[in-house]
Amino acid sequence: MAETPPGDGPTIGIVGLGRLGSALRAVCRDHGTRVTLTATRRGGWAAQAVPEVLVDASAPEAHPQVLAYSAAHRVPLVACVSNLTDTQWKALEELAGAVPVVRATNLSFAHHLQVRIAEFTAALTTGRFGATTTVRERHPLGKAHRPSATALALADTWAGASGRAVADIADERAGLPVSEHELTHTWDGESLHVRHHVGSWTVPARGALAAAQWARTAPPGLVTMRTVYDDLTARNTA
Repeated sequence: MAETPPGDGPTIGIVGLGRLGSALRAVCRDHGTRVTLTATRRGGWAAQAVPEVLVDASAPEAHPQVLAYSAAHRVPLVACVSNLTDTQWKALEELAGAVPVVRATNLSFAHHLQVRIAEFTAALTTGRFGATTTVRERHPLGKAHRPSATALALADTWAGASGRAVADIADERAGLPVSEHELTHTWDGESLHVRHHVGSWTVPARGALAAAQWARTAPPGLVTMRTVYDDLTARNTA
């Protein structure tokens, strides 16, 4: 497993070398981050050394092995698999009692801003300015999980911030990689669209690396990318 020589960041383990995992491996190479472990369904687990952070970009079927490895070696985990069962989410919470766990429903920084905009908008669109709010998501053909975890989380964010459920969640399977997520507010005669488009798997891969760098020194506990980006942006503005 020939990788880039170690840089200043953490050593990384990548479970799953599909589109996200392969993009993360390339981003690690570009940033001088050493990948010391990879795991695939066909190739099994191959490790040069125990990584400082494990990134799970695989599938729900690999979840027991991922949790067992993280717990046995006390390795922080960035969990990027969104279509887990309730039992598997509960297992992640239990693991977070021992190590840092980042629940990464969406890894993009721009999506983080989209969520913050939704919360800001919710505080203003009340009373006479109340709007009908909807969520739309688009992924290419082959994306089985619908609506996407990001669309559901965006709807939950709006409901939590505004006290009002979205009127609809529309899911579309067409077009080019990678995804679009849009929050639309409609009034009589006008509408506001907050749309986030991702056109390359490098985008979430960069987010996964940022989450791994953050988790390397974090205390045990279960957090989302909201906590990661809030902390990182606070450091930049301090």
